[in-house]
Order: sequence, then C-alpha cells, then structure tokens
Amino acid sequence: MTAEGWTIIGVAIALIGIFTPVLMGIRRDLTGLIRDVAGLRERIARIEGLFEGFSRRDGEAQSHSA
Repeated sequence: MTAEGWTIIGVAIALIGIFTPVLMGIRRDLTGLIRDVAGLRERIARIEGLFEGFSRRDGEAQSHSA
C-alpha cells in the first residue's frame, strides 16, 4: 500500500475519533431537550386544565344568575 493510502486511512480514523464524541454529545443534548419539551407539555396541559375549569365555573355562574 502506498503512503497516500495509509494517509487516507489515518485521516479517516482521526475523523472518526473526533466526530464520535461530538455526535454522542449532540445525542445527549437532544435527549435532554426531548425530556424538557415533554415536561413543558405536561405543565402547559395543567395550565390549560386550570383555565378550562375557571372558564366553566365562570360560565355556570352567569347562566344560573340570568
């Protein structure tokens, strides 16, 4: 094998060595982001439930007094 072939193999190994930790970090960040979005979704649903309960109580009170 020529020197160019060994250089190409060495560069490929170096790139794999560099990009593997970077990609794993990105994956870890995305997993955390997905978890955060799921938590936010639950919190928004809870707030929406409070608003629905508030608006129903308001609507019921007006219909009884009218």
